[in-house]
Amino acid sequence: MNDIDSFGGAGVFSWTHKYLNQVLTTGQYPVVKNPLLKKALMKIQREDFVPAVSKDKAFQDVDVLIEDGTILNKPTLICEMLELLDIKESGKYLDIGTGSGWLAALLADAVGPKGVVYTMERVESIARKAVENVRKYPELINLFVIFRDGSNGLPEYSPYDGIHLSVAMAQIPVVIKSQLAIGGRMVIPTLQNDIRLIVRISQNEYRESVHQGYYFDPIKEGIEMAKK
Repeated sequence: MNDIDSFGGAGVFSWTHKYLNQVLTTGQYPVVKNPLLKKALMKIQREDFVPAVSKDKAFQDVDVLIEDGTILNKPTLICEMLELLDIKESGKYLDIGTGSGWLAALLADAVGPKGVVYTMERVESIARKAVENVRKYPELINLFVIFRDGSNGLPEYSPYDGIHLSVAMAQIPVVIKSQLAIGGRMVIPTLQNDIRLIVRISQNEYRESVHQGYYFDPIKEGIEMAKK
């Protein structure tokens, strides 16, 4: 008769960087197909972007609390959104809602040294921690963390090949989607519990597709200074 000890006990298995990558990139229907993103996932470890108290969850497919209710979304969700961006090497991208910085770091590694990523965070303490996290990868000199309200995008560096938002909006903001280059893609959650993919077809024409079944916190405007 077999008992649980015959199989090594309940605590034998644990998620690792390698296992998480297998979950994301292999199987009949892998979440990640883009080779640039696959390469970035091999290098940029989620463990380097989670608080010390949550290191045991770093490679699990779960949300991780960062600070004051702000979360680092689970890896499958982040990768689904990055796949929708259809990342291009040497591209220019805008990320609104930096959080821990993991998504922005993945983007920056994927686009390569000739590309550039700007990421915006409205909470100063979170932005500073993201900078600390990103500095663990000194080669990511193409990644810029900006402490600023991102509700109007970052027009001074537009147009962008892709724009990603990590918070939900009630409507698709014209002021942000107009910062896309022709052919550029914007991935944005909405308060209708979905993710929208906006593709700029021409100067005045956009194509939109809806991916349902996702919940994100609504966007907040203004900045929050670090407590002294």
